[in-house]
Amino acid sequence: MLEIRLDSFEETRRLARLLAGLLPRHPQLRAILLRGPLGSGKTTFACALANALPGGDAAETGSPSFTLCNRYPTTPTMMHADMYRCPDFPPDDLLEALQDPDTLTVLEWAEFLPVEELPEEFLDISFASCENTRLLTVTGSGRDAESLTREFGETAFGKLSEIRRQE
Repeated sequence: MLEIRLDSFEETRRLARLLAGLLPRHPQLRAILLRGPLGSGKTTFACALANALPGGDAAETGSPSFTLCNRYPTTPTMMHADMYRCPDFPPDDLLEALQDPDTLTVLEWAEFLPVEELPEEFLDISFASCENTRLLTVTGSGRDAESLTREFGETAFGKLSEIRRQE
């Protein structure tokens, strides 16, 4: 488990871009589950991740709250889904994406995903809002996800320290 304190939405975006750069070294990881209250940074993180993936500059990112699932023309293809409006029935597009080894699925409100639908490998990121900061708790489930969590932590702490010194 890894805990990271973020002081701004810009740090949230930078952390997502950092994760995008690490994903190619962990090909078995195809699901990122995001949890946290409204306004905690889940959508900011997911959109920044999509924009940082190859092809992400062509992605029109946004919250999937009303569409439930957005597919972005990235490499790998990214499915950005949201279960806030459908806590009792995951959309078929989401369930298919979770089983597709060629799709990276990023799911907001992952706490509503039935346990039996969890993939073997996933990164679980919980967002907790504090007064002026947010705390991210990152947990990897599966060998590749655990390895990525360790690498993410080693890289993130150094990068965030550099970012804070520059500001």
